[in-house]
This record gives sequence, C-alpha cells and structure tokens, in this order.
Amino acid sequence: MGRASILSGAPFQTACFAALIVWIITAVFGYAAYLALEDRLRSDLEQQILDEELLLHEILLDGGADAVQRAIEHLNSPNRTKLHIIALFDQHGTALAGSIAKSPDEIGWHEVDPDFVQIGGAFPVYMLHTSDYLGFRTVVARSLTSLNQALTTLWEGLLLLTLATTAAVLGLGYYFSSQSFRKLEWIERTLDQSFQENAAIRLPVTGTGDQFDRIFQIVNQRLDWISNLLNSTQTTAVAIARDLRVPLTNGFMSLQKVHSEVEYGGDPKPSLNDLECNLKRIRTVFDTILKVSQIETGGHQNNFKTVNLSALVEKVAAAFYPVAVDEGKHISAEYNADTILIRGDESMLKQLLVNLVHNSLRYCPSGTWISISLTAKSEAIELVVADNGPGVPEPQISKIFEAFFRADSARNEAGNGLGLSLVKAVAIRHGAIVTAESNEPGLRVCVSFGKPLIAA
Repeated sequence: MGRASILSGAPFQTACFAALIVWIITAVFGYAAYLALEDRLRSDLEQQILDEELLLHEILLDGGADAVQRAIEHLNSPNRTKLHIIALFDQHGTALAGSIAKSPDEIGWHEVDPDFVQIGGAFPVYMLHTSDYLGFRTVVARSLTSLNQALTTLWEGLLLLTLATTAAVLGLGYYFSSQSFRKLEWIERTLDQSFQENAAIRLPVTGTGDQFDRIFQIVNQRLDWISNLLNSTQTTAVAIARDLRVPLTNGFMSLQKVHSEVEYGGDPKPSLNDLECNLKRIRTVFDTILKVSQIETGGHQNNFKTVNLSALVEKVAAAFYPVAVDEGKHISAEYNADTILIRGDESMLKQLLVNLVHNSLRYCPSGTWISISLTAKSEAIELVVADNGPGVPEPQISKIFEAFFRADSARNEAGNGLGLSLVKAVAIRHGAIVTAESNEPGLRVCVSFGKPLIAA
C-alpha cells in the first residue's frame, strides 16, 4: 500500500482541508479573543490604579504628606513586588517618596519604560497614572507583565490547541484514508480473483451500513449479474451450437448429394430443397436471436402507442381458427371488455400472443382446446393462453422461458426453443410479468400488464 496513494485519498484530502479551516478559525477567533482579553485586562489594571490613587488621596487628606510618605515607604518595601510602584512629588516636582525618577510632565495615563523607574533590572513597560491633589502630585504605576503574560499564555494555548487539533485531524484522515485504500485494494483483489480464479468469490458485507458496505453490496450484485450473464452466454452458445449442429450437418450432407447428382447426371433439385430447408432453419434461429436481442436492448417505450388488446386478441384468434380446425383442435377467445387499452408496441404484442398460441397448437394433440382470455381488473390486465394438452413436467415449468429450452416431451418436435424466450423479452419490455403453471392437464401462461388506460 503506497503512502502516496493514502495521502491522495479523499479522507486525507478532506482532513487537510479541515485542518486549514481549523487554522483559519483559530486565527480569526484567536485574534478577536486576544483583543477582547487585552481590553479587559487593561480595564482591570486601570481600575486597580485608580482605586489605589483614590486611597492615596484619602490618606493625603487625612494625614498630610508625612502619612503619605510612610504609606509609600511601606508599599515600596523590598518585601513587596516591584511590579507595583507609588510615588509622591511636591508642586515643584521634587520627589518626596517612591522610586520613580521623575514626575511625568503631564497628568493622566502614561506608559513608561523601566528606565523611568529606579528599581534596577530590566522590567517591562509600566502603566502609570498621574494626578494633582492638594498641591501634591501622586503617581501610581503597575507593570504590564501580568497582562503580557496572560496574552502570551492565550496565544501559546491557542497555538498548542491548533497544533493538537491539526495533528488529530490529519491522523484521523490518514487512518481513514488508509482504511479506505485497503478496502479499495480488497475490491481490486476480489474482482481479479472473480474474473481469473474463482467466479463465486464476493466482497464481505460487515453489516455496519457504511458507504463501503453499500458499495460492496452493489459490487456483489454486479458480480452476480456478470456471473449469471457469463453463464447464460455460455449456455446460450452451447445451445446454439447444439441446435445448429443438426441443420448444418444435414445441409452439408445435402450439399454433398448435390455434387454427386451433378457429377453423375442425377437430379440435384431434391438435395437443393433439403439444403434450402436447413439454411432456412439456421436463418430462423439467428433471426429470432437478433429479434430477442433488439427487444431487450431497445430504447424504453420509444415507439409505444395506445394498443387495443381486445381487438388484437380477436384478430389473432380469428387467424389461428382455421389452422386449429384443420388439426382437429378448438381455439376460443374471451375478454370482459370490448376495449382494453394499454401503452405498447402493437407488433411486439402481436408477436407475443402469436408465439403463445402457436406454442400450444404445436404441442397439443388433436381433440384438445386452446383458450385465450383477456381480463381487465382494477389493478392489472391479465392475458392468459391455456390448453389441456400434455403440458410440461412440473420441475421444468420454470425453465420454459429460457432460450433454447425444450421440454422432454418436445425433444422430437421441430422448433428451436426460442419462441417463449421472445415472449418473455416482449413482456419485460412492456413492464409485464409473465408466469407459467400447470393447467392440470396442459399449460397455462399468464402475462400481467399494468393498469388499463380504460377499464370496463
């Protein structure tokens, strides 16, 4: 499994896109959070400075400059943090207490560097507020170290969170991409084995209901379809070869007879007639195969029009009536409405009905009957062709619509076994369901169409 294939997989590419989104969201909202936190910390620091300044003014009012000096010396003792500075100046700018080098020229808020404060070391910038009260100037300053540390911690936390999230997203993307790639390799191996080694092998469906389970089910269905198609193709090819072997052999023998008759001055006409009959039989087989193929692969309902099934049944029954009488058989047609309409191809539907009736006439002995019934129900239309002939053995009834299938009782009869396969193709093309069952005795074939356009 190539690493490049995993990195190019959709899950990992999605993870990369998600990681990019995480970085963008972190940058936008992190900056907004930085500004909000900075504003809040500054406001809190300014409030602390103003509270201390108010306290200093109260001391100055109650105890004078000496009380302020003592308080400043206590607050600025070495035991206390150097990040908090208080100073007092007289009206001439002379320092009376505190460790600030000089008084700012203007009252109000200032940010000063460490050199402005006489405490030594390289401390950060101070936020300082100056005000005049009772002839004195008070200065209160606090370092911005805590504020800067809080903002730095925020950025470090956001960066660490972003890196951890990115690593997790990319890791999950790589994991799922590798899993997807393994399953794709699984599909590839299964397809190779299915077509080269074992046609029955299928992909395992875990039952989790994920996308690959659905893909595996679809692939298995397609493999089943291909396998059935290959088996059907092989069976059809064998059946065609078997069905054409007799006419080809007979045709070849007729051709040899023609050569002999010509060579010895005999009459080649009978042999030519036999040759023609065999060639016609071969042509009939191929014509039927092509017709079935055209019906199965033709565009869906491209040439469909409104067809009167009642009139079609009447015409077919009338056409076969003389043939049935000549063979000592009886044919009848019944329908429960004078006009039963469906959407379809009239020529195909006629061929369907003709094949069903002809099949019954061919395999039924003299004295039997064939009935055609057309019934329009609220939910469907049923076209039934039934007879009381020898029928088909129960185990073989389900196979009569397969190409080239011929029941045991019809082995010695002329025919190619394609008539009912054409019936099935026409039925499927019209969205109908065709079934066969024993008529006890005889055979009953039912073609069930959809709802009628006009139902009686």
